[in-house]
Amino acid sequence: MRFRSEKRSKIRMAFRRSILFEQIATELNRMKNIQRNGVCFDISEGGLGMAADYPLITGEVIKLFLPASKVDTPLPVFAEVMWAHPSEDRFRAGLRFLQ
Repeated sequence: MRFRSEKRSKIRMAFRRSILFEQIATELNRMKNIQRNGVCFDISEGGLGMAADYPLITGEVIKLFLPASKVDTPLPVFAEVMWAHPSEDRFRAGLRFLQ
């Protein structure tokens, strides 16, 4: 059964893993990629939920480096921040994979 406030169309699965991501920052009128660490807590075909020590901004596009089980090289994937809010000592966010 779906709740009315539930907007997801894909089934989520628990997926607790460390994840590397990249944010684009502007410093002295120059764009700069900043790599940060986060923790993924769930994943679906359409996106994932994560927590990080750094705030994410709704609408921001970030580059994720997802761990792939059969190769040593992480899989780069772009995602849009659909929602973000502070939670205890970290920041939580819901991300939608971009195609």
